[in-house]
Amino acid sequence: MGTDSVTPQAMRLGLHTYSLYLHGIGQAWAGFKLPWERQLSTFELFDLGLELGLDGFHLDDGVLEKLDGSFLAEVGAAAAEKGLYLEYNLSLDLGRFGIGIQHDLAAGLETARAIGADVLKVGMEIPRPRPRAGSRFHPTVRPYLAETVQRLQRAAPRAEAYAIRLALENHCDSFSEEILWVLEQVDHPFVGACIDTVNAWHVAEDPMKAIENLAPVAFTNHFRDDRVEFRRDGFRVRGVAVGDGDIDMQAAYNLLKHRSPGNRINIETEMGFSLEDKGAALQLELDTIKKSIRYCREVLGIGKEE
Repeated sequence: MGTDSVTPQAMRLGLHTYSLYLHGIGQAWAGFKLPWERQLSTFELFDLGLELGLDGFHLDDGVLEKLDGSFLAEVGAAAAEKGLYLEYNLSLDLGRFGIGIQHDLAAGLETARAIGADVLKVGMEIPRPRPRAGSRFHPTVRPYLAETVQRLQRAAPRAEAYAIRLALENHCDSFSEEILWVLEQVDHPFVGACIDTVNAWHVAEDPMKAIENLAPVAFTNHFRDDRVEFRRDGFRVRGVAVGDGDIDMQAAYNLLKHRSPGNRINIETEMGFSLEDKGAALQLELDTIKKSIRYCREVLGIGKEE
């Protein structure tokens, strides 16, 4: 499932398409409803990727207009023609929160194979008791972890046959140690992790410790930064461009580059916004992505090693 140190590879830079959820192509999450129509087709997204100088995309299941075979084949062919790598993202939605579109691993593997994706990210969406900070391996959580083990064990042989790696995410619902426990139980070379560099905050875990824990088994990532803003009545965590927040993105990148078996960085952004001004919201989303790309290219040097 990985080692403490790996030979550094030339890193590629992609985008998690949730970053464009105001453009209508993000995964359904937290009951959010976009008040305007979808702004980008899948094929327009690929053109945008080339314009932005990206190497690939980590696709939410909400990006794909259809899941039928002929359309998926077109998507895969278009990405290959443009030299873009693809990863596919789905949720098991174990807590029945209504997250995402495709919840079955076997079906998700067929979709990933059809579009030429070589990584399938898996989210659990576990309902957690309070206090969240004290709920690591809580008795009410353990059955969901066990269910995930069983599902991944069933899917692993097909994933290996398709040469698609399954990557279990530390979404807003799980501690890094819980992810590691699931992977240890599954114990399959095609089953690893997806690190979100911010999500540990949602369960009051140190994000840098979570990144350190999961890097050796991480096939992919959501490279995201947030800023903590203190207020009189507490604080809020606000999405910002990569490099503008309170996650040490240089340290996070070094852990992924030197300890992870993967060779991709997938930027993810989620900004505060107003739905009163569609044009301003869409522009803010694009500007944040562009700023994040500049940081990754110019400060972190992603791509320069080639």
